[in-house]
Amino acid sequence: MRARIQSAGRRGVILALPGGETVKASVAGQVYLAAGGPVCGDVVEAVPGTHRWRVTKVLPRTSVLTRTSPLGKPQVLAANVDRVLVVVSLCRPPLRTGFLDRVLASAEYNRLGCAVILNKSDLAGLPEAADIPELTSLYRDGAGYDVLPVSAETGAGLPELRELIRGQSVVLTGPSGAGKTSLALALNPGLDLEVGALNAVTSRGRHTTVASRLLHLGGDTWLTDTPGLRAFSVDHIPQNRLGHCFPEFRSLGPCRFRDCLHDSEPECEVRGAADSGSIAACRYESYLKLLGEIREAEQARSRSGSAAE
Repeated sequence: MRARIQSAGRRGVILALPGGETVKASVAGQVYLAAGGPVCGDVVEAVPGTHRWRVTKVLPRTSVLTRTSPLGKPQVLAANVDRVLVVVSLCRPPLRTGFLDRVLASAEYNRLGCAVILNKSDLAGLPEAADIPELTSLYRDGAGYDVLPVSAETGAGLPELRELIRGQSVVLTGPSGAGKTSLALALNPGLDLEVGALNAVTSRGRHTTVASRLLHLGGDTWLTDTPGLRAFSVDHIPQNRLGHCFPEFRSLGPCRFRDCLHDSEPECEVRGAADSGSIAACRYESYLKLLGEIREAEQARSRSGSAAE
């Protein structure tokens, strides 16, 4: 029988069967190694056993959302998803566009559709809240992403969000405290989920989701809720591919040099567009920061390889 991995751990997985039932299953060592470690969202073939089900095969993934782990290796956060929903809060905790840009770049690298979900829109009137029109201009008008202000607290924007993801397999990701789990629960109140509170001192979120988990929202709609992340490194993206991960760059004319990295090269269309205001300067600055980090990571890997030889 084919099933999807609802959650994965070191000692086994939980499967979501076609009828909606969930069962525990073991994964043989050779199957585990062949898949590189099963992850939430994987489609598998499994058979029932005496005490628990057994996964016999992990099918090829149609898509993945990845980041670079603290160990410096690509880490798959979710598999077989159609769209990435990047959930950020207008405040409490403060919105960080740098984090948002990292997730969007990684999703673009993996050729996944994206939407920016501005949660806690009920706090928009607070002095410390990010400006919704400004963010909409930056990410919808400037980069072409769907931007939805929502509130898991009041229900504002949820009908539009349900319509956006209907019939799709989507993944929620974002920083700790952004309200991902609260949002999932608002989309389906019947889910058995624990919601945490912010730390009163640091305004950071507490980890209520400790591992990615696949949730059924009804019909053909599935949602992967991922743990809140403190950081989202994109060092797995090659330098020469990073520019393609910023949609507004792709709409510009060709640079003088085909291998232009949009840094200090002469007659660079991207840098010129940022200088003239045709594209947002803050998005270009974010690109340069990521490019610098990727360069450092590539140089470190090169030095490590040379030392090993």
